[in-house]
Amino acid sequence: MNRFLKVKSCLAALNYSCLSSDDFQDKLVIQKIVYLLQMKGIKFNYSFNLYVRGPYSPDLTKDIYAHSDELKHLDSKEALSKDDLRMIQDFSKVVELSPSQLEVAARYAFFAFERHQDVATAIANVRGIKGFYPESQIALGISRAKRLLYEPTKDELEQLRKEAEPWELASDSDGWNDDGQG
Repeated sequence: MNRFLKVKSCLAALNYSCLSSDDFQDKLVIQKIVYLLQMKGIKFNYSFNLYVRGPYSPDLTKDIYAHSDELKHLDSKEALSKDDLRMIQDFSKVVELSPSQLEVAARYAFFAFERHQDVATAIANVRGIKGFYPESQIALGISRAKRLLYEPTKDELEQLRKEAEPWELASDSDGWNDDGQG
């Protein structure tokens, strides 16, 4: 499958039916979705660099313009692999498709997961560049990128289990159930 056909199939799987190469927000959304899905593991083979509005691929932009008519009717029947569909499903559960959230999430992903910056540095870099967004919007975008892309190791999961164990035991013995009823 050629890479833009795969892009179209992914956008259709995310319930997009019509996008325009003439609309700035649509192009931004496509860029950020493709970047985040590629970071998640879908193989599009686009190279991204950091620009004013976050990770950006000139080759993807060329493909968007070359296939502008096809973007108007996203009904691609091309089969995506089970892994690709799983990653798209994970994406749709975690990330809202608003341009601002996608922009913050993609920028944080670039700093934290691609540039391997520590969490504090990556957050500071996002805030420094996207400080015009409300703090809640920045926090939400960062949280969504972490949920989408961070996969704890078995050791980290075991450590979390051990840390939470006393709290779990305490909640089990206090007579309260999970919905707060005694």
